[in-house]
Amino acid sequence: MEDSHILEPNVLTKSDKDHIAFYGVFDGHGGAKVAEYCGNKIADILQEQNSFQKRNLSRALIDTFINTDVRLLQDPVMKDDHSGCTATSILISKSQNLLVCGNAGDSRTVLAIDGNAKALSYDHKPTLASEKSRIVAADGFVEMDRVNGNLALSRAIGDFEFKSNSNLGAEEQIVTCVPDILEHTLDYDRDEFVILACDGIWDCLSSQDCVDLVHLGLREGKTLNEISSRIIDVCCAPTTEGTGIGCDNMSILVVALLREGEDVAQWGDRMRSKAHNTSVRSFADKRRRVFSYYDFSKCNDEQVFAVTTKKLQDKFTRDHEAAVASVTAANNDDAMDIDDTDADTDAENLDPSSHARNKKTPGPIDLASLEALLGATGAVKADSNGNKVTYTLPQSALTQLLQTMGHDPSTFHPNNDDDNHNTSRSHSQ
Repeated sequence: MEDSHILEPNVLTKSDKDHIAFYGVFDGHGGAKVAEYCGNKIADILQEQNSFQKRNLSRALIDTFINTDVRLLQDPVMKDDHSGCTATSILISKSQNLLVCGNAGDSRTVLAIDGNAKALSYDHKPTLASEKSRIVAADGFVEMDRVNGNLALSRAIGDFEFKSNSNLGAEEQIVTCVPDILEHTLDYDRDEFVILACDGIWDCLSSQDCVDLVHLGLREGKTLNEISSRIIDVCCAPTTEGTGIGCDNMSILVVALLREGEDVAQWGDRMRSKAHNTSVRSFADKRRRVFSYYDFSKCNDEQVFAVTTKKLQDKFTRDHEAAVASVTAANNDDAMDIDDTDADTDAENLDPSSHARNKKTPGPIDLASLEALLGATGAVKADSNGNKVTYTLPQSALTQLLQTMGHDPSTFHPNNDDDNHNTSRSHSQ
């Protein structure tokens, strides 16, 4: 998890006449250190700014983001860190009756007004004309919708490899930490709540979808914590075999805008009394629509949320056991009786090449699926006497099984493939 957040209902002392709340979500990439630093330090950095002490909240957020970058570069540990984070945050002043949003990156802040979503921030993507012009002017480029072919967003705290031009100011760098600022004068009769969330949520839901789900949860009597958790449940992919949507980090904050003297329970009653009409029928229905490629036909509304990668892992285990049994049958050898005290002998028993050396030709290997193969690194089971027995498929056999895929197993000769043991791995984030 590379995300962090801040929840400060009041950053001022109780003796202060004003009341200023500070909330933020920091979505990390390339590591978690910068996001964690922001979650731990940014409230202190805010309060140190002269602009904040003068209650110029818009300028204070800009100064805070810039000086967070400065502090990171001054830190002997953090200055060499290559991670970064987006940041979307709000300040709410009681005396000024003002909400100020500062955003850098593709996280997003949304205000609910009479059931309707109002954007308080805009996603900073490299493909936007205004962002691309700055990137190119700083000698960067946009390739495959990414900054220098790498970063999928164009503003962030950290990411100093994109901020190395000493001839340019902070706002002119390829990737800048300077936030966009939007001010909103509060009307507590119409303004209901604020949602701050990282792009993992917005990949799955529109701003209006998210507002509708919060209202749905309130009508069902859920707390804000329960609603936030349920929204993440809606957005969490049921399988990693899909499009990739729903597999990102996810963080969400829902901030209730309370009238003077109102508590959260009273606020909830007031929200329910508005009885907004929404297009969302249920959390389960929304999840089905978000992941329409997945077969939920055998799931009731509660089971829809029980479908996770864990169930696929159970399938891997079952397939693994079937694959091991298949290898045993194919070798026409004694039943496997393997324990962890005789690994070398066991490897020979399972390695088809050892049978080739003994002039035995292995039969066709019936591999149920690639999932089974990837899961076939070992398992522990109990035999009929209750003793633990370790079943292991050695690396040599694993390599040879991979080589048979896409070929006729009857023509496969393991001794001809001694040089093909290199494995390549690619990773994309």
